[in-house]
Amino acid sequence: MLMWLYEILAPAVLFRHIALFLLVVAMAMPTVLMLRLVALAAGVVALILATVIAYDPAILFWSVLFIAVVLVQLFLYYRRHRGRPLSAEERLFHEKVVQALTPAQTRRLIEAGQWRDVAAGTTLTRQGEIVTELCFVSRGLVEIMVDGEKIAECTAGSLVGEIGVSTGDPATATAVCASPVRYLGFETGRLYSVLDRHTDLQDAIELAIQRSLRDKIHRQNFAAAHTAGGAAP
Repeated sequence: MLMWLYEILAPAVLFRHIALFLLVVAMAMPTVLMLRLVALAAGVVALILATVIAYDPAILFWSVLFIAVVLVQLFLYYRRHRGRPLSAEERLFHEKVVQALTPAQTRRLIEAGQWRDVAAGTTLTRQGEIVTELCFVSRGLVEIMVDGEKIAECTAGSLVGEIGVSTGDPATATAVCASPVRYLGFETGRLYSVLDRHTDLQDAIELAIQRSLRDKIHRQNFAAAHTAGGAAP
């Protein structure tokens, strides 16, 4: 019995068990960051075992390589999640469209689009034609026309083309810039590709489209009720 305890509590055996136990715990971690931190601890224990407790060049080599890989992954994770702060127009996009995302997730989504400055009179969507770009208006005024008649306006913080992007159907209205406009454009093919790879971004965009449609319907109903009230005798 004492011999068995001695073997179990021997430093080399104990450290080996700790390293393996930490690897098992790492696989049970709920987030990638926690997994890598626990895995790093396992690598450090293995390194101590191979250098201080019982020198083993094979374990030393693989533990150093393991630690190096984990440190690189942690560095990349830090860069993705602790990058530069959002600019003013990026913060507007975050606040108006994807509030549920972190700044790092917002930056990843923004990188799938392109900022554009266009002149007054530029058409963003055309009634009856397939929508090729989801637009977030950062500055300026966009008029929404149906059958040549103006039915609404989109100002800074609005989405344009979300119905066509969501359904794939032709645009139900024409969106024309009534002033110089700056917007963030997401080409539909590239946007779909990014959303397919990142389900967290997909959920945020779907929610933003639903919220934008709801707000536009509410504004149209309010405007219709106000017009009807003004026309009543």
